[in-house]
Amino acid sequence: MSAILEVKNLKTKFKTDYGTVSVVDGVDFSIKPGETLGVVGESGCGKSVTSLSVMRLLPSNASNEGSITFQGKELISLPEKQMQQVRGNDIAMIFQEPMTSLNPLHTVGRQIEEAVILHMNISKQEAKERAIKMLNAVGMPRAQEIYGEYPHQLSGGMRQRVMIAMAMACDPKLIIADEPTTALDVTIQAQILDLMRDLKDKTGTSIMLITHDLGVVAEMCDRVIVMYAGQVVEETDVQTLFENPKHPYTMGLIDSIPSFEDEKEYLNTIPGSVPLPYEMPKGCRFAPRCSWAKEICHQHAPELMEIESQHKCRCWLVTKEDAS
Repeated sequence: MSAILEVKNLKTKFKTDYGTVSVVDGVDFSIKPGETLGVVGESGCGKSVTSLSVMRLLPSNASNEGSITFQGKELISLPEKQMQQVRGNDIAMIFQEPMTSLNPLHTVGRQIEEAVILHMNISKQEAKERAIKMLNAVGMPRAQEIYGEYPHQLSGGMRQRVMIAMAMACDPKLIIADEPTTALDVTIQAQILDLMRDLKDKTGTSIMLITHDLGVVAEMCDRVIVMYAGQVVEETDVQTLFENPKHPYTMGLIDSIPSFEDEKEYLNTIPGSVPLPYEMPKGCRFAPRCSWAKEICHQHAPELMEIESQHKCRCWLVTKEDAS
């Protein structure tokens, strides 16, 4: 099955006071129709910038190189007017904090309507009916009343449901969800994830799910890419990621998950922090934090290579021979 989205050698650079820095550096991945791809990593690893690059929503001091192909259409060079037709219609985005993404001056119904009218060429009355239908679809109680309410009148979970309703309103082929449950309590998190899964099963929409929560990845994703310091360091299916992780960074992330089975006084942590874009180490970007690092790791940067079928890793300590 051919990919609906294909990203090749994506480089996203920002002009800063320190000069031009690469925040995303040579990222490759693809998403198939109906697939959920998880993008995992700590804050500052380039996950959100990658998603904004796909949507072409970067600030004016940023630029993209490489290729982002959606259904055979190259997005990087697409004129802005045509890109506006892709956004919301073919690719929709659910942002991390709905209170900053929803307009406080307009009712939630009007905000859903705007996207529908812009992309679907239907009347205002039909758009209203569509908006109420979408609010019902995301399990919103009192959809008729909530249609006329403002974002501040809703709880965090309800606002996130409104964001999902907006994203789904034009039947997009791909939804990019950037930490969609971070600001919510665990009960509401579970409801939102169930909702996204149900909508995907019903509509066949592909999802690019950006998160630092490996529990969410285990529950939602088919495949996973692990990002560190602007690069993909591991890519595989979700089962293999948890059963047979290869990159030391991935192992560290998995080891830091709390477990009911192990009675530990302290949680495992990865020492240090993600390097700043203008302070990248010479060799492997994870080497300064890696307890297994050898001299080659500090001197030369490893390539992302396939170590098993559909399993890639960027690490000098892992070879095809090690994997077998």
